Amino acid sequence: MRTEVERSLDRLREGNHRYFARRLRPRDAWRTLAEFGDRAAFLDIETTGLRRERHHVTIIGLHDGRRMRSFIEGVDLEEFPAAIGKAPLVVTFNGAAFDVPFLRASWPQLRFDQIHVDLRYPFHQLGLQGGLKRIERHLGLERADDVAGLTGADAARLWRRYERGDEDALDALLAYNREDVENLRPLARYAYGALRARCFGDREPRRPSL
Repeated sequence: MRTEVERSLDRLREGNHRYFARRLRPRDAWRTLAEFGDRAAFLDIETTGLRRERHHVTIIGLHDGRRMRSFIEGVDLEEFPAAIGKAPLVVTFNGAAFDVPFLRASWPQLRFDQIHVDLRYPFHQLGLQGGLKRIERHLGLERADDVAGLTGADAARLWRRYERGDEDALDALLAYNREDVENLRPLARYAYGALRARCFGDREPRRPSL
């Protein structure tokens, strides 16, 4: 155990995120937010449906802590792999089951060897079940009126309207996706603080630099 701890500290000093990506269980990846969170990429995708063999990615929202980027099918979706490759850590909600498998189907050559913090796991540990929007409401995060109440099914319908020439539908879809992405940041901060306090009894839990 002592040898592994020393090795882990060495890899942490080196900034070797892949070492921790290979070794941490999904339920424990949240622990890396304090060390790698300043370079985290917050990610959410929109698709034409739920089945990878029949549907495809339409929008990818990516926030690197400084700016939000939206990659759009038929415009600049092919630029996404270069953008995600720069991040040592990726934060999603339910991304292990949905976002990442869809992206791997679209880009089989993409390694996705970053640390992946899927917030569904830490929130389950905190006793908060359900989807992203239900947890947002529980924690008091409010969405803008123009996208409040929209769902993934609505996102697919908005894309079909855009394909028929409705530019306003694309604007609404991008706004919906942007809220999904940007709300991941406060959710990650909350989950990290709550779980660290639970594990270590911190009165003033260390905050990740998100």
